[in-house]
Amino acid sequence: MRLINVKTYKLEEFLDYKTPKYAILSHTWGDDGEELTFRDVEEGGIRKPGVGSAKFLGSCRQAVQDRLGYVWIDTCCIDKTNLVELSEAINSMFRWYQRASVCYAYLSDVPSDDEPRKPSSKFCTSRWFGRGWTLQELLAPEQLRFYNSEWGYLGNKGTLRTIVGKITGIPHQILLGISELRSASVAQRMSWAGGRETKRKEDLAYCLLGIFGVTMPMIYGEGGDQAFLRLQDQILRTTRDDSILAWGLISPEKPLINSADQAGQATAGRILATAPSDFAHSGDIVCREQLSTSLNPLDISGGSLRLYLSLLTTSAGSVFGLLNCGPRHDPKRIVGIPLAQMASGASNEYVRPEGCHAALQPITASGASPRLIHIRNDNPSKKSTNARQQYWLYDDDAFAEVSLDLVDVSPSSCWDRDRAMIVSTLVPSGVATHQTLARFRHNDEESPDFVILLEVKQQDNSVKPECHVMICYRNTSLQELADKLQYVLQRASGRDSASNGLLHLRVALESDTQQPVFTIKPEVLSHPPDININIAAELRKSDLMLELVGIWEAKGQNNMEREELEQKVKDKGGRLERAKKERELVEDELRKLEKRRRMLAEEESNESEEMRLLGKKQAAVEARQEQAFQRWSHVRRRWDELYHINHDNHDYDLGEMDDWMPIYWAADRGYAEIVELLLTKGADLDVVNRDGWTPLIAASDKGHIDVVRLLVEKGIDVNAKDKGARTALWYAREARHNAVVQLLHRSGATISNDNVVLTSGSADTTISTAQLQRTLEGHSGSVYSVAFAPNSTVLASGSYDHTIRLWDASTGQLQRTLEGHSSAVSSVAFASNSTMLASGSYDNTIRLWDASTGQLQRTLEGHRSAVYSVAFASNSTVLASGSFDNTIRLWDASTGQLQRTLEGHSGSVYSVAFAPNSTVLASGSYDHTIRLWDASTGQLQRTLEGHSSAVSSVAFASNSTMLASGSYDKTIRLWESIEALST
Repeated sequence: MRLINVKTYKLEEFLDYKTPKYAILSHTWGDDGEELTFRDVEEGGIRKPGVGSAKFLGSCRQAVQDRLGYVWIDTCCIDKTNLVELSEAINSMFRWYQRASVCYAYLSDVPSDDEPRKPSSKFCTSRWFGRGWTLQELLAPEQLRFYNSEWGYLGNKGTLRTIVGKITGIPHQILLGISELRSASVAQRMSWAGGRETKRKEDLAYCLLGIFGVTMPMIYGEGGDQAFLRLQDQILRTTRDDSILAWGLISPEKPLINSADQAGQATAGRILATAPSDFAHSGDIVCREQLSTSLNPLDISGGSLRLYLSLLTTSAGSVFGLLNCGPRHDPKRIVGIPLAQMASGASNEYVRPEGCHAALQPITASGASPRLIHIRNDNPSKKSTNARQQYWLYDDDAFAEVSLDLVDVSPSSCWDRDRAMIVSTLVPSGVATHQTLARFRHNDEESPDFVILLEVKQQDNSVKPECHVMICYRNTSLQELADKLQYVLQRASGRDSASNGLLHLRVALESDTQQPVFTIKPEVLSHPPDININIAAELRKSDLMLELVGIWEAKGQNNMEREELEQKVKDKGGRLERAKKERELVEDELRKLEKRRRMLAEEESNESEEMRLLGKKQAAVEARQEQAFQRWSHVRRRWDELYHINHDNHDYDLGEMDDWMPIYWAADRGYAEIVELLLTKGADLDVVNRDGWTPLIAASDKGHIDVVRLLVEKGIDVNAKDKGARTALWYAREARHNAVVQLLHRSGATISNDNVVLTSGSADTTISTAQLQRTLEGHSGSVYSVAFAPNSTVLASGSYDHTIRLWDASTGQLQRTLEGHSSAVSSVAFASNSTMLASGSYDNTIRLWDASTGQLQRTLEGHRSAVYSVAFASNSTVLASGSFDNTIRLWDASTGQLQRTLEGHSGSVYSVAFAPNSTVLASGSYDHTIRLWDASTGQLQRTLEGHSSAVSSVAFASNSTMLASGSYDKTIRLWESIEALST
């Protein structure tokens, strides 16, 4: 290998294994007179005028900059006068470019101000991309740089890969060397050279040797076609890739020529392509998965290609051989190459018809097993390769003897006038019969013509010729007869003779036993045939019959249309009648509505008058009320004058009585004298304030024993409950007014909400009561929560065993077990009306149950983790739930709809409780805090801090004035002035 020393500009020769690092030049040849040759460099003539010196010196300068000592240039490193050296260089050139440290692609037609990335750039249209040799020079080197005519750097094939890929059609992974060159199919690699040219035709084949990894001797003068065929022969020796046959694919923009059109008279072409341009539309064809049959070699010998292929015969009779390759982006299709069976020879001998295109076929069409076939690759000949042509010979002299001349044939393409024959072609599309009409005319101008129907019937692999003789008028078109032949064929069939009045003619056929050749023989008869068919008259009869049929069909169609119209008229009449009735109903309804409107207007007027009268009455009542207030104020002043001294136990503050019932006010203040006076006057003992407190509850809560005694003696209900279901005895015990408690006990009051029992739940799976009355057993897991129904008849318990159990509070008998939760039940709570039970569970849900039937009413979902606590507001309209997900959710107890989500805690919410007046909701959390929320708006009112560990339980006092909290820090904290805290 010779290299140019970039400092001395001398040629130096190296053995292959001792070659130093070198750069290599890729370029397009200019005029031969301007290029530097091997002899020029040898003799030191490197400063020759023209582009050659610019390429030589520029390459050397760039190599010096790249710290390389040598460069290789094809024009001056190869002695082209030595054919052996030239052949060796061409076979080695791909390897030389591949081993180069860097390749300089010099684009002499790209100016210095060109921008390659612009679509209109000179770079995109450079001659370099259209030359054959530069294809391997683009692919072989790992590093390739582009330079303009002034040796200005344009970019490399990595940075310009998108543009270069669009110009060349080469995928990026091949261009950049990510994938090996051999991973591309033969068809793809051929397509890259499809639009390229070389100065010598043979070089278009020789420049591809390295791309396919083959070698062969150079034979300049053999022609481009022959060189390309030799190249393909070498490729076939090294690959099983049958995409080498996937040439001739038609452009998607052009219509496919149906090879069936040439099936009868296909002209043999080569199975191999004659130039890379034949692969112009095969750039997307890739090999499919290798099948066992595709492992068989592709072998050319004796002028034929031997290979295994599945064959597809289309509905049009075209035959395609299905290759093991297809479009990259359409795995459901493969390439089919057109084939035609040889007219003579073995059944597995085929040719590729000249002028027929390869076509994409569905992959399902390859279901047939591949079989071994031989495809001829001889030089193209114009000789017919198909036995489907039939030849009808007629002797002009024989017909002239009976005064007849052949004047027309249909189809006209079948008439070979020069050879005096009619050629018909059988179509392999399932058509059993092929027909040709021949028209013979007598020299008597008045006589009708003879028409001979030449017919070939296909039966299996044999053909049967027949002829039928008829006459027709001279002015009848033969094409018209051919178009309507089907209507008279049955009448004409089998008639071998006819008479035109002047000539009685019979026609016979003679067949050649070796070839599909039939001779038409005319014979004159002495008398006319018994049946003479005038095809024109028969066609007229047929036309009349068809016309009659058409008339009958039209009549039938008219009858159908008439009946259809009658039915539509009937339907429309019915719809019209219904519309009329509906209109009458609407009008009647409108009359009623108008009457109703007048009545409402009158009622509106009357109501307005009544409103006016009520307004007057209201004003009178307000006046009387004002008078009463004035009297009250006068009485208060008199009262103050009489009692305006310090009475330790009788400080009657009438100012606070303004908004209260007198009996309730007196009981709450402990004014026994006034209570007694009011009782004497018949005061109502059942009055309650807005919290449901009776006078007895108010007196018991404050410890006014004299008032309690007066009320009890008057028969007040000692077990009446407020809105929180608490009794007077409960409040007395809470306030530790023992004397009142004893008095109430003696009067029949009891200790708890049901005034009987206090219950407890335990991890020992039992439920027990204070002053143990009984132990309730049944749960199979720890009992996490118990709750009495407000009516004290039922006790509910929630357990780790996923169930809720309802017990008879008086007997301890199990009433029913409520099942549905998929995890432990952590909390149970009754609505204030005792009809509804809520349960919270570790399964993230709350369930609402009918407390009387045990039926599940609805499941409330929304929490993202376990539900630890549930609580009803005292009015039972709202249900609160606290969860491990750090939130409290408020639900509509009647519909189960989520009303709002309260967020603010940074830890799990262990306990929730409503104040008895239902205005405030308290929540205790793992984050050590208690939070107070506005129950109606969900707004956070205040955060109570003080516990040093999780708050596990919160509870309001019955009068809403105190909140208790229990914590894991072993303390209970009491928070006062809750009313103030919540505002």
